[in-house]
Amino acid sequence: MSKELAEAQQLIKTLQGQVNSLQYTKHHDYKFLVEENKRVTQELSEVKEDNKKLSQQITDMIAKMSDANF
Repeated sequence: MSKELAEAQQLIKTLQGQVNSLQYTKHHDYKFLVEENKRVTQELSEVKEDNKKLSQQITDMIAKMSDANF
């Protein structure tokens, strides 16, 4: 085996390792972003639900005040 061929094979192994490392990082980041998106979506849903409840409470308080001629 020539020296150039051995160097080329070593370079290929090194590059394959780097590609695998990059793919893992990309995969890990993707999974993190998907989970973060789920968390933020859930939080947004909870805030919207809380806003609906608060709006109903305000409407009820206004109605009670109107009934009491406040």
